Amino acid sequence: MRDIFSDLYNKVLSFFVNQNTHDETKGMAMSRLKTVLMQDRVGFSERAMQMLKEELVSTISKYMEIDEELFELEINAGDNSTTLNLAIPVTRAKTDEEIDEAIKEQAIKTQAKAQEIVEELEELIKERAAVLAGVQGEEAQEETPEEEEESEEEKENSQDKAETSDKEETKKDKKAKVKEN
Repeated sequence: MRDIFSDLYNKVLSFFVNQNTHDETKGMAMSRLKTVLMQDRVGFSERAMQMLKEELVSTISKYMEIDEELFELEINAGDNSTTLNLAIPVTRAKTDEEIDEAIKEQAIKTQAKAQEIVEELEELIKERAAVLAGVQGEEAQEETPEEEEESEEEKENSQDKAETSDKEETKKDKKAKVKEN
């Protein structure tokens, strides 16, 4: 008899435990689906959403301590408008000194990033200049006397071919005129 009640109790308990897990998973899946559908309707990509969220967290964190894990960003598209909903759990507001320090840190990071970009661009410019200088250097190399003779012969041959083709075109034009008459 005891085993029957124990089995019944475990079955009932497992039903409630699984139900909660199922509800959580279902809720997460529904939330993700809604997010994807809203992004599709609004034309806002997942990457853009993530970048926006990171930027908002960075900006708000200068002024307040927030719980980033519970930070929620949602875009809803209605018939005539789109709304941006934020849920930002604030732990505490920062003091003026903390805000000034956060702004200085951000400025230093921005400066470092700008310097990094400038250095990358300088490297690219140097590489491009080297490539262009190499191409121009090849063109400016002096030809040996043998190459000059070959070059002159090629020029004469190309001139002869051009004259021959001009003569052939003239003959064709004359024949075409005779046929027209």
